[in-house]
Amino acid sequence: MNVLTVLPVLSLIAGIALSLSFGFPLFLGMVFAILVTLVSVNRLGYSWRELFAFGWDGVKQTKPVLLILFLVGLLIPLLMMGGTIPAIIYYGLSVVDVRCLLVLSFLLTAATSFLLGTSVGTLSTIGLSLMGIAHTAGVPGGIVGGALISGAMVGERFSPISSSRLLVLSSVGMTEEEERRTNRPALFTVGACALLFLLFDLLRSQTGEAGTIGYYQELLRRFFSVGWLPLVPLIVLIGSFALRVRAIPALLFGIAAAAGLVLATSPLDAGTIVRSVLSGYELHSGTPLDQLVHGGGMASILNVLVLITLAGFLNGILNKANLLAPLVDRLMGETKRPAVFAGKAVLLSLLVVAISCNQTIPLLVLGSTLLERFSRLEAGKVLLGRTMLDSTLVMPVLIPWNGLAMVMAVTLGVSTVETLPYLFFPLLLPIVTIVTARSFQTAGVFVKTK
Repeated sequence: MNVLTVLPVLSLIAGIALSLSFGFPLFLGMVFAILVTLVSVNRLGYSWRELFAFGWDGVKQTKPVLLILFLVGLLIPLLMMGGTIPAIIYYGLSVVDVRCLLVLSFLLTAATSFLLGTSVGTLSTIGLSLMGIAHTAGVPGGIVGGALISGAMVGERFSPISSSRLLVLSSVGMTEEEERRTNRPALFTVGACALLFLLFDLLRSQTGEAGTIGYYQELLRRFFSVGWLPLVPLIVLIGSFALRVRAIPALLFGIAAAAGLVLATSPLDAGTIVRSVLSGYELHSGTPLDQLVHGGGMASILNVLVLITLAGFLNGILNKANLLAPLVDRLMGETKRPAVFAGKAVLLSLLVVAISCNQTIPLLVLGSTLLERFSRLEAGKVLLGRTMLDSTLVMPVLIPWNGLAMVMAVTLGVSTVETLPYLFFPLLLPIVTIVTARSFQTAGVFVKTK
């Protein structure tokens, strides 16, 4: 294999590792990788004009992610100014038992994501509210974020209307019935994760007892109007996602409802509203509520937008220059053991997810690249489909510079590095799918075809 074809991938790994080790912004590591990639691919025979055209095509593919991030940054301060998030937190504190907050966060977001078919929609509604309740109860944001994201990815994995799940099924030619017959390991993982979060609930110190919660509820009533009207934007958002409206239009509907609510009910002047949208909402009450109700705004997502744009530029070059597919094919090697096949596919999924900037590209690249190799084996496409559902689909939330992970981090206000140790579902599921891959061979359905 030509060293020039693997140098871009190695430079990306080195750039990200150096940035994380020395505390540099991640986009500097991405810039380093882009520079190395431009020089390397140019020496493979591509002109500079072609390379920048490839990169621009990659940036254009990130437009949906960039738009979603932009809209989330706009939506959050509007929901705070209109009293939507404070109202949800107020009512949530009345009905959610904070002693079981972690397992409830996991199960509630899993159920909501299953119904809506979208992790982003789930976290921007119920997830954001549960995070506010967690702050009130004194539960660390990292572990709550881990429970929320884990639950949201359960819905992405199982929902019949999840676009990511449907993309995997179509790319490998797997039927709904075949997928249902292979769901048992993933369902076992859901149960294991629920038990883990329940165990953490039992072991953690209970800091948010009735006195503290009552105090926060009194503050919320003092500074915000608590009633049914502030809940209208939430109803619009959930209703839009439930009706299978795409993420961007659904967020626009929510923004329109939230903006109308702010203009109709908020005592804030126009200058304060504009500043809150640009730099994030601040209550300035002089109470602990200031730490609970704040954030959002365009300024908070600028670095993220830059990083996703650079990642898209790099990914465009790698895809158009066809550097990923040969690398994936070479690393797979030859084997007849299903567990090894699944293990290699999981590792390759992690590599391609780390290189790519979103969730869709790894699904497309690995589906088309590995299908021919897995199809040589009876029931091979079923094993490939299950492996991609249990690894490629959920792994993007583990990569701090992946677009999906960054959208979730901005929405919840907690970094991927903080949530990473508690992302039990995307961490455990790939391991479970490798271990249980032997069942294909044991059942006599994974044998070499003649």
